[in-house]
Amino acid sequence: MPDQSQPHRAAAPGVAASDPRFVDAYRSLSEDIAAGLAVLSCLRSGRGQAITIDSYLDVSWDPPTMAVSIYGGSRMMESLEFTDSCALSILNQEQKGVAQWLGEPGQPLYGVLDTVSTITSPAGLPVIAGCLAFFDLRIVDRVEVATHVLVVGEVTACGSETFDSPDSRTDSGRRMPLVRWAEQYGTFTSRGA
Repeated sequence: MPDQSQPHRAAAPGVAASDPRFVDAYRSLSEDIAAGLAVLSCLRSGRGQAITIDSYLDVSWDPPTMAVSIYGGSRMMESLEFTDSCALSILNQEQKGVAQWLGEPGQPLYGVLDTVSTITSPAGLPVIAGCLAFFDLRIVDRVEVATHVLVVGEVTACGSETFDSPDSRTDSGRRMPLVRWAEQYGTFTSRGA
């Protein structure tokens, strides 16, 4: 009988958490965390800025509040320092190209959304057209954590755009999200499949 007291798979056993080998092992294992993909957008000098993210969460329903994790040295974080609002677009399975484009490092500061179809949210922010859902966020806090900043926002508006592609819906009629797992993009099937 296997020893149940030991973890199934250890990340660099006996190596200190500050050691680069531990960090590499952590990075590798964290790729096993499946995450829905979204686009975070804001306006800077009246122009849309956007990046693909996979670290966001619904924090509270009362009041509706969300948080996103952004690399502290990124252009997007710099843009978020100049604004008090942003929008989160939850991507559907057919928006892999959008996720890849906005996830590439070194995107231009201006014009990044010129080739992406967007709509305008109630707060006047760019939202990815056809996304599963969008959330306008009024930034209420920024918390530095290691190399990232958790941007906390109170939801001021939310919704979804009508989207009728039958290939992006489950049997129940719900649209399917775009998910990142192990450095790949995909979606999932219903339990009955």
